[in-house]
Amino acid sequence: MSRISRPRTARTVAVVYVVAMVVGGLVMGAQGPSHAGPLLFWLSQPGLNFLYVFVLMPLTAVFGDLGGGGGDAGPFSLALSCGLGAVVNVLLVRAVVCFGRMVAADLPVCRKRRTPAR
Repeated sequence: MSRISRPRTARTVAVVYVVAMVVGGLVMGAQGPSHAGPLLFWLSQPGLNFLYVFVLMPLTAVFGDLGGGGGDAGPFSLALSCGLGAVVNVLLVRAVVCFGRMVAADLPVCRKRRTPAR
């Protein structure tokens, strides 16, 4: 595999994952409760938790409860939550990979500095 095709493959896998989560959320929202619902939420973790804790909870604290949370949200709410959770997961994986590459690039330099001078 050449070096140029790796980022393209990673982007393709990320896009397919996000689209599959959105489509799965739409299908589950249109069909109603099913056994695949917990699977969608499990696949969108921990991104969905990050979204709730760092976006939705602060917005609720700042603006208060805007109402409308008690009824049936429709098929789009499940698709939106699963899709946004998948996007956050992709960004988390990208951050971990970038951090790993940065550490791998700096590791030889650090080892050279620690060797005793003769």
